[in-house]
Amino acid sequence: MLKDLKLITLHGTQDIKEAMQRIDKTGIRIVLIVDKNKKLMGVATDGDIRRAILAGKNLGTPVSEVMNTRPITTPEGTPATALLEMMLEKGIYEVPIVDAAGRLVDITLLSELKTIPLSSPDITPKEVALINRVIATPYLSIGPEIEEFERSVASYIGTKYAVAVNSGTSALHLCIKSLDIKDGDEVITTPFSFIASANCILFERARPVFVDIDRNDLCIDVNKIEEKITDKTRAILPVHIFGHPCRMDRIMEFADRYHLAVIEDACEAIGTEYKGKKAGAFGDCGAFGFYPNKQITTAEGGMITTNNEKIARLCRSMRNQGRDEKDSWLSYTRLGYNYRMNELSASLGVAQMDRIDEILKKRQKVAGFYNERLAGVDGIKIPYIAPDVKMSWFVYIIRLDERRFSQEQRDRVIRELKERRIDCRDYFPPIHLQPFYVEMFGYRKSSFPVTEEVSGLTVALPFHNNLTEREVEYVCDTLKDIISGV
Repeated sequence: MLKDLKLITLHGTQDIKEAMQRIDKTGIRIVLIVDKNKKLMGVATDGDIRRAILAGKNLGTPVSEVMNTRPITTPEGTPATALLEMMLEKGIYEVPIVDAAGRLVDITLLSELKTIPLSSPDITPKEVALINRVIATPYLSIGPEIEEFERSVASYIGTKYAVAVNSGTSALHLCIKSLDIKDGDEVITTPFSFIASANCILFERARPVFVDIDRNDLCIDVNKIEEKITDKTRAILPVHIFGHPCRMDRIMEFADRYHLAVIEDACEAIGTEYKGKKAGAFGDCGAFGFYPNKQITTAEGGMITTNNEKIARLCRSMRNQGRDEKDSWLSYTRLGYNYRMNELSASLGVAQMDRIDEILKKRQKVAGFYNERLAGVDGIKIPYIAPDVKMSWFVYIIRLDERRFSQEQRDRVIRELKERRIDCRDYFPPIHLQPFYVEMFGYRKSSFPVTEEVSGLTVALPFHNNLTEREVEYVCDTLKDIISGV
């Protein structure tokens, strides 16, 4: 609430110029007009003032001539939940609070009532019940829930094997390791991704060779892959970015022609399909992540999918310190890691996989709310979906039009959204411009111009299964208002 109502309170005889100065000074888009007894006579928003000036009014016009004399108000003592519901329903950002005599008492700002989070996991009583059941058993690590989760994911993706681990990063690392990629080898991938997709190559002292992205789907540009293949290239690591699949038919053609392995980074793409086949089922192996902002979550966790028995066996061994199935308790066949998933996480995954069709439909519905309200808005590009693609929505990313906006203006949009309690982020900073990649490989700006342009204009808006249509409408209206000002 405001500390001093005087900052936005005027008398009817004061003019439009004074009202504009108050709005500019406070950043609140409304002034309240009262009589000498503090009774609320009306309100004037920045929109009311703009329309009045366009209609021929001048800065000296009394504000009483442009005010709304029947504003929406609320009585003092109204619960915050009721205020929030009303403001979202009516699409208003400020509501004056009045007493029984109609005198101004305070003002409620929507931005003070609610922060809309960037993401939120969808956990139901079913997940809680399964976790509680596991807690009551002797198995808290490597037990029946992990095996059930692995079977569920393998069946869903359409692969023979699935290997559960403690993160998507661990999954990617074990994929690299299981293919014997090592010092001096090269792996072709994208600079527009979460940094783990490139770091996992460095873990084995191989070199990530970046290929710029397609300007539309933001995945690796398949038309630029072949020129990067050398006698040191061992694999291609495409990233199904934001849940949109790469053009896997072309990538598999290159792999077959040059005898290369393919590791799919599907950490953001469970449920994604390309030409009727699910992401994670094309290459030698695929990696999924189940962080809380993903389509399904195990809190922390990941999964490797493959049709190759040797890869599955090696990954199972390496996730558990290098112990093979035939090894005794403290015997280890190879170098391994503590990449195990625990039973509690796996039980959460089992419940989420039971609900995956429901979950993906929810996310599609929320994306539809955004598309409906942002399609055709000047200055905004909504996500592109290529033909032959079934999208699994990880996040909702808009891009500002490069002909109108700079990265600095994008950053201002993000700041102003956060000031209005709408959480948002830039997605993703280019990997090649991260400090240690610049130091290690000498990358500079303009090394991958499409990645850099796109990265400088993206905004990730709030997106999760249970985001309401009213919340989406508030986000979109606020975004459009901010963009018009920028």
